[in-house]
Amino acid sequence: MVKIEEGDMNHYLVKKCFLSGMGPLAADTRILALHKNSCSSLIARARLDSFKIFANAVAKKCGGNANIRPAWFGASRDEINEIVCHGFSQCGGDGARKLGPMHGFGVQLLPINSSINGVLSSESDEKGLRHILLCRVILGKMEVIPRGSKQFHPTSLEFDSGVDNLCKPSRYTVWSCYMNSHIFVDYIVSFRVVCFSASAIKTTSPWKGIQTLMAIFSRFLHPSKMALLAKYYNDLQNQKITSQQFVMNLKQVTGDKLLFTVTKFYMNELRSARNAGGSRGVNCQIERERI
Repeated sequence: MVKIEEGDMNHYLVKKCFLSGMGPLAADTRILALHKNSCSSLIARARLDSFKIFANAVAKKCGGNANIRPAWFGASRDEINEIVCHGFSQCGGDGARKLGPMHGFGVQLLPINSSINGVLSSESDEKGLRHILLCRVILGKMEVIPRGSKQFHPTSLEFDSGVDNLCKPSRYTVWSCYMNSHIFVDYIVSFRVVCFSASAIKTTSPWKGIQTLMAIFSRFLHPSKMALLAKYYNDLQNQKITSQQFVMNLKQVTGDKLLFTVTKFYMNELRSARNAGGSRGVNCQIERERI
């Protein structure tokens, strides 16, 4: 892999695609490094040649269009290193499980406009950095795979890949038999989400955890909405409302998308923080609500 410096057109384009799919967290996201697959080794060149051969084969089968699309894959740094060095060795992994129920047993990738969902399946390393792969994927003819399906191969030779929705896909499924022929890693994006710093995440008090979430919300919400959240938080502390009522009030003020994004990031960071064992309570209630 070769580092791509700022000012390079590739850096600009990848950064633009990545941040445009980060939704409310785009302003707080900093790309710290971008590495491109230079195919400098014999094995790497062989993988690229193999990808091109399969792309041509799928194109012939599908009337001239292999349906190659860019897609994101988020995981831990170690898992990403394994993929870059040796290819995909398992379907899913910890990163895929963080995305929720799978659409079949295969490598789960995210469309180019959904980098935020790929980020949710990534994991912070010891320096607080997250890493995500930008890949080229041969999708060919896609078939709809229901949420929670246990399917692990195409239903027939007519199909090449799976998708959750043909019109507006949010998840691609590449079957295990194709995971190292139909996916080619182009870039590794290394980044940090500023509002989720390690010092803010490490907490042993459920109240401190809520305070951290409130501080993060303050970066996105109007002061009038923050005043309303402060009132609900005070009511919760004084036992005037239950934790479930507090979560419902949060939904009404923040909206589902922002609440899901912030709490999902927070809970992922909380799990990976060494001293997070005592922070439960309302934070877990928020996660259980399945916003």
